[in-house]
This record gives sequence, C-alpha cells and structure tokens, in this order.
Amino acid sequence: MDPSPIPKFDNPKMDMMPALQLFGAGREKRIYAVPPFTRVESLDFDDHPFTVQQWDEPCAICGSTHSYLDEVVLDDAGNRMLSAPIPIIAANRARQKTNESTVTFGQ
Repeated sequence: MDPSPIPKFDNPKMDMMPALQLFGAGREKRIYAVPPFTRVESLDFDDHPFTVQQWDEPCAICGSTHSYLDEVVLDDAGNRMLSAPIPIIAANRARQKTNESTVTFGQ
C-alpha cells in the first residue's frame, strides 16, 4: 500500500491475519484490501530499522502496556496522560479487571 494508512504499531499484527483487511483512503478515493493469510513486513532500512512504538507509561484509564496510546493534554500547565485512542475501550478494559459490567456505544 502506498502510503500505508496503518500506524506502525499495528503493522506486526497484520502478518498472516486470518481476516480480510479493508482500508479506505478517502482523499485518494480508493479502498485497499489485504487478503487473509498474507505475509506482511514493514519496510526496514540499514540506517533506520523498523521498530514498534513503545511508551514509558501505561494507559491512565486501564493500565494497558500493550496497546497504542494517545497523549492527552489535560490543562494549560502541560500536564498530560496517555490513553487508548477510543476511551470507551480503555474504560471497558478497566471494568473487566474489576469484573464490572462493560459500557457499549450510545450509553
């Protein structure tokens, strides 16, 4: 795919995935498809090797250390936190840890 619409954090998960993967590129008016069980490798160069992004802190909502995290600025003083890109997913992960019921979209 050129250019790839996928964050590099998710690239390794695409390798040999059993599901059909569809990606929309709205500006280009194209849909990209990756067939099931396709070998996927990220571009890697001698002087710039491919690495998956990692964070120094876990998600502030659910404590996850193995998911993509967004930086959220909390106030004008520059305080920040890291959170899963979709806060309801992070909240559900936190609830699952304490065996509380999960929240669905629209509630």
